[in-house]
Amino acid sequence: MSDPACTGLSGNLRLVCASHPERGTFLAEQSFSAPIHLSKSYWNGSVLLVNVINQTAGIFGGDAIKTRVVVEPGARVLLSSPSAARFHPSQGREARLEQTFLIRAGGSLDVFPEISIPQRDSRSFQKTTIQIEAGGELIYLETLAPGRVASGEAFAFAHYGWWTDVTVGNRLIHRERASIRLGDSSMAALRAVYPTSYYAGLLVISPATESWSVDCPYEVAKISGDLAVKMAASKLSAHGWSIRVLAENSLALRESIRQVREMIYRRLERPFPNPRRCG
Repeated sequence: MSDPACTGLSGNLRLVCASHPERGTFLAEQSFSAPIHLSKSYWNGSVLLVNVINQTAGIFGGDAIKTRVVVEPGARVLLSSPSAARFHPSQGREARLEQTFLIRAGGSLDVFPEISIPQRDSRSFQKTTIQIEAGGELIYLETLAPGRVASGEAFAFAHYGWWTDVTVGNRLIHRERASIRLGDSSMAALRAVYPTSYYAGLLVISPATESWSVDCPYEVAKISGDLAVKMAASKLSAHGWSIRVLAENSLALRESIRQVREMIYRRLERPFPNPRRCG
């Protein structure tokens, strides 16, 4: 007889976000199951704030969590999480996260999770598929900490991998494949600049970014010059940018992300949202 404690949890989150001319953006459909919990959403007059909470101590080997979010035309959504994603020792089993985001024309989605912290001997894999109709908008963040640095752990996880595909219309504009394993050369790039590098990748896809090509890289470089970080911005397409960050520590990473996100919202001519506000 198998041990139920070794089975892992199969959680899911399903959201459809729609727009109403008087009520603004609202959740037209929602469903979730453990370990995922959804706090009360809040429309701040500009964007719908949705906080996703993990009710357990973190993510364990054998857990499988699926997320599907649809943003309808005119809807503006900030999908966030109030606590770090902690991947615990997995005893050889892999935790799997699968995310699908569909953004309709005129819809806007900002995916702003807390930092991912893979602990010693953890194994995890995340697959993200993002489909954006022409005229849709995306701000997407991925992060990675080297582990529990304060506890003497740095890059002690067994495996951390992710696949990300982004299409606009029928065109694939971004594909990323990463597989970082303990004991091989895959960690070398992360550790080359800082021994305990913290990583962030931001994607911005919007019709408004077409005019950013002149000075966006210079503004990103100016942010990095004031912090213990290395940053670069590259153009994905006429309507898309990728911004990468390597930071010396978590404080530098958080501050650089904050400043980059402020820059993005300023350029989009939109109020910078507080993801911790709730109704």
